[in-house]
Amino acid sequence: MRGYDVRLYSFNDFRYICYVEGKDKAIEKLFAELYETRKLKTLRRRIKKNEMDLRTIYDEYLQHQSIVNS
Repeated sequence: MRGYDVRLYSFNDFRYICYVEGKDKAIEKLFAELYETRKLKTLRRRIKKNEMDLRTIYDEYLQHQSIVNS
């Protein structure tokens, strides 16, 4: 697993990671340190149902990244 959760990514970086890794794997890697397993599974289900676009996912990533870094 690459160290994607080491720094804060820009939206363009985030989009590229999702493009290269595939949305599911990228989300799992980026949020693995931020979420417990149950929350990560719920997030993945919401993404699979297309309830969340990439911008919304990124905003959630920023929110939780700021909580972790506080």
